[in-house]
Amino acid sequence: MAAPVPPAPASDPPSYRLAWPKAWRVPCVLSVPHSGQAIPDDARGGMNPDADLGALEDPHLDHLVRDLHGLGLPVLTCRWGRAYCDVNRAAGEWDPGMFREPLPSQLASDSSRVRAGLGTFPRFLPPRQPVNLKRLTLRQGTTRWLTGHRPYHRALNQLLAAARQRFGYAVLLDLHSMPQLPGERLPDLVLGDGFGRSCASTLPQAASRAAQDQGLSVARNYPYAGGFITQHYGRPAGGLHALQLEFARPLYMDERSRRLLPEAAVVTETVRAILAEIGAVPPELLRPLPAAMAGED
Repeated sequence: MAAPVPPAPASDPPSYRLAWPKAWRVPCVLSVPHSGQAIPDDARGGMNPDADLGALEDPHLDHLVRDLHGLGLPVLTCRWGRAYCDVNRAAGEWDPGMFREPLPSQLASDSSRVRAGLGTFPRFLPPRQPVNLKRLTLRQGTTRWLTGHRPYHRALNQLLAAARQRFGYAVLLDLHSMPQLPGERLPDLVLGDGFGRSCASTLPQAASRAAQDQGLSVARNYPYAGGFITQHYGRPAGGLHALQLEFARPLYMDERSRRLLPEAAVVTETVRAILAEIGAVPPELLRPLPAAMAGED
């Protein structure tokens, strides 16, 4: 017997918004980690007033998909601005150069993302413009993690566990948008599956068909193969599949003014079509492999 839909929280915590379906019919969870704009006043007071913090965000994606829970799946969107805390990073991708005190070894990171100034707490905007006026204290970093990163991932973990219990497997679609790169023509949509590591191959195939039927050009894993969320949660052998959807911003918005274009609904309709295609994938192609299930005992 299928597990019931978990009860919706009485009120969303400040870190995220969770839209629940009346009936959970699609074996998917939608995640939108980079569209939030909220920044606590005490944190904003320490940020560079000349920094264009919106450049870190994926504008409007949360609004474009917020009603898709009506199709029968939960939609999780981050409320905090990425300048405050980036939930698409590992919990321990802290930049030692951002802090006054030495960091514990489990938090200090030298990852490529940290070196680019885009760790759990972004240090720079391109090109190397400081986000903060001064270094953070360890307490400030801990507060950001406790109020931003941990609640989002706790909710995401619970949603994926509930989906897997209900359907026998779970599919996470992690939504992002990409700016136009100088001198390079981007596809309308890039599907990131970590070069085949984060989900069954039938999922990007289904997503590509759906997007192309909407008239979009589609690429796979270039220039974006999937961030931390996709890499962390995608365990296809265990019946947990993660696919990153990266939409080109010129498809739905004016990048200079950041205003939605009249044709922005193409993003909503494309995600809707992708969900329909995924819902038609035979479940036996997405359930855990027997060896993976045995390993959980």
